[in-house]
This record gives sequence, C-alpha cells and structure tokens, in this order.
Amino acid sequence: MLALIAPSTAMAACEPLRLPPAGSGRSEIVTAVLPAVVQVQARFGPDTNESFEEALGDAMRQTQASNTQSLGSGFIVSGEGLVVTNEHVVAQATQITVRLADGSIRGATLVGSDERTDIALLRMEALARCYPALTWGDSDNIRVGENITAVGSPFGLGGSVSAGIISGRGRTIGTGPYHDFLQIDAAINQGNSGGPLLDIGGRVVGINTAILAPAGGNIGIGFALPAAMAQRVIAELQTQGKVSRTQLGLSVESLTGDIAEALGLSSGNGVLVIGVGSGSPAERAGIRVSDVVLSVDGRAVNGLGGLSAEVATFGANRGVQFDVWRDGRLLALQLLPASKPDATDRAKELAGKAAPGSFLSISGLQLTGTTRGMNEVAGQSELAGGLIVVAVAPGSPGEARGMAVGDIIIAVAGRELISIQQFSEAVSAASKQGRRNLLITVLHGRNIVWMALPIDQ
Repeated sequence: MLALIAPSTAMAACEPLRLPPAGSGRSEIVTAVLPAVVQVQARFGPDTNESFEEALGDAMRQTQASNTQSLGSGFIVSGEGLVVTNEHVVAQATQITVRLADGSIRGATLVGSDERTDIALLRMEALARCYPALTWGDSDNIRVGENITAVGSPFGLGGSVSAGIISGRGRTIGTGPYHDFLQIDAAINQGNSGGPLLDIGGRVVGINTAILAPAGGNIGIGFALPAAMAQRVIAELQTQGKVSRTQLGLSVESLTGDIAEALGLSSGNGVLVIGVGSGSPAERAGIRVSDVVLSVDGRAVNGLGGLSAEVATFGANRGVQFDVWRDGRLLALQLLPASKPDATDRAKELAGKAAPGSFLSISGLQLTGTTRGMNEVAGQSELAGGLIVVAVAPGSPGEARGMAVGDIIIAVAGRELISIQQFSEAVSAASKQGRRNLLITVLHGRNIVWMALPIDQ
C-alpha cells in the first residue's frame, strides 16, 4: 500500500477557476482545471543554496522517491496560493517547491499537516495576481458507478490525466483510524499522491492518496480521501496549523445483517456500540452498550469508516448530535467531545513516569523502552517493541536524519531490538570497531525506514 497570514486586499476578490458549463466533455473540463494542478517536490536533509529551478531539476530523473527527495501532486484551493497535497509527500521536508502548469517554479511553506488523514496545506510565495483555484464538489452524494477523472504527476509526468468510475465507498486502508476512502479504478501511480479527483463537472470530490499494488504497479484499485473530510481538515490547518483531536470514550464494531435484524433494524447501516468508558463524553451523553449509531449531525454512518471520518474532525466542547437506535426507537443524543492531549505532549508525559535510569541519549535523541500506552499516544501499533523517541534536540544529528518524537527504533544492525542494554552494547561494539554510524530500523508513522544513525559520545 502506497507507497495564516491574512490575504492582502488586492487578493481578497480572487475567485475560483471558471469551469465549463454543465454537459461539457472531459477534454474541456481537463483543459479548464489543469492550470490549478501542480507538482510538489519535497527535499530532505540539510538545506542547500540551490535555486528553486535547480532544486526541482529534471522531473524525468525523479521518478522514484529517495532518501533526499519526494515527488507528488497537489492542487490550488485559493487564489492566495494555498495548495493541498498529501502529508506523506512533504513529511519532514526541509525545502518544498511547487511547479505550476505553465512550468514556473514557486517556493512553498508548510501551513500545517495532519498525518492521520494524510493531508498537508502549503502556501506558495505571493504574487501580485490571483492563482487559479479549483472548486470543491459533493463527495457525500457521489455514487458508486459515477464517472471521475484523476489529475496529477505520476512518475514526474506533470499534467497527466486518467479516467474511471467510483468503484466503492467507505474503504479503510492501512492502519489509520480515520480513513473513509473512495475506491476508484482510474489509473494512479507513484507521484499522483495529493492530486485532485474530479467529478463530471470538474469539481474536486477527493484527494488521490494510495493504490493497492501487490506487484508494485497499478492494478486498477486506487483510493481517494473524500472532499467532505478534506475540507474540514484544511479549514482547521489554515487557522491553527494542526488538527486538534477529541475523545469520546466509545467502542464500536461493524453491524452485521443478523445483528441488525435482532435489534429490529431493516438494514445493516450504522455501527454497534460495544463499550462506553466510565465518566466519558459518551456516557454523559447517555449512549449505552448495544445502541446502534445511525448518523452524526445528520450524516449517515454506514460503517466504521464513516464514524471514524466524523470523529477525525470533531471539535472539543462543540456539541454533536448522535442519532441512535435503542429498543426499537430512534433517539437523538447530544454529545460533547473532550480534548485529547497532543500525542507528542502525551508521550513526553508518559516518559516522565518511566523508571529512573531508563533513558538513553544518542545523537540528540532521548530514548526509552516502549509501552502500549506510549505507542497509542504516539499513533503507533500497540504491539511495536523497541525504543521510542521521547525528545529530539533541535539541530541535532538525529533531527537531521528526520527522526521525530514518537518514532520507534525496532531493530539495530538487523536484529530485533528488545532492550536499552542491547542498544547500548551495539553502540559500544560499533565504536570499538571505529564506525561512525549505527544501522537502525525505525517505525516512522506508517513507514519502516532503515537509516544510519551517527554515533556520538
């Protein structure tokens, strides 16, 4: 799998790109939207003095992501130069550049990003004119079988277009808890990540994010993040640079047809409540075990993915209405989500409770043994073992390698890592042999990365 500065007065009147009239052919639609679709290149490691033109280089030589750069797609969502792409395209980048459809290059800065929904918002350098921007469509009501168009830069080939249909809805991929993807059969490949998925009118109904590629290439199963979720995430990134998480104290599972029938429901839509935390927002709202959540704020919940998509953008202390089925009748309950501590802050808090002497420092990283609780707040698998990063010193060798709080070192020199003592012995052995680096395997978000970590004293 897979791979705010307020706008100036002069730009306040920027309007979205004008789309062709209803009923226009695909070629007219594509011609109209291409000026708002961009290439995104992220560079990693120490900054350089290269110009943006030099940094972007020849796209045909950048058909594969490497340890120093990543190539993806994006699209402009406001005339002021805001660009949407995937978070995994620009994660840990030290320099971001954008190539417009006319071939010109713009430097870009990261406004904010959200790993769990895989969305990043960029701001291109200002110009004394409006950028062409795409218009959002209705992803909630687009149906399986409807025609769609994917636009992006697969393998660095900018302005590429592929066509297909919506193959499915409510798909979950990977381990992310907040996914509710649209499945499409339009050909998307490496480099398409972050590009727009368009409806028949040229409006954005999704962000192309991933493909199912057991053989390493496209097989006609792609996934796009729905526009409805993307808009809510982008609005929060624009105002505060991150997405604040909330907690409900609610455990649910998929509703089978047999269980639905036993509860007196005519369909299997919704999710079954199997647990309610004591003193949680869900308990205070009156939700009970065996309730079936049918909709949230008027939006139907068709499965776990649908509820997860809603939870992803809940605001703390902003009431939401849960329509639940209980004892043969429909109830409307008001739930007030509670703030969830930031994963990084929570990981540091838990690390502070670790046993004295259980920490190890190397290359500006502070490490300690993992626990299920620390893994959860860091967004990692609760079963991952090894040493978890609880602090990264600014400007340190560890930071330069792209290490971040919440990363887990799961192996050293190719061997599974189970203790601090094992890690210390590996460092000592490498030092005695005169080596300046130690080979480690790191669980970084959804990716497993091999890297050489500098050995310091």
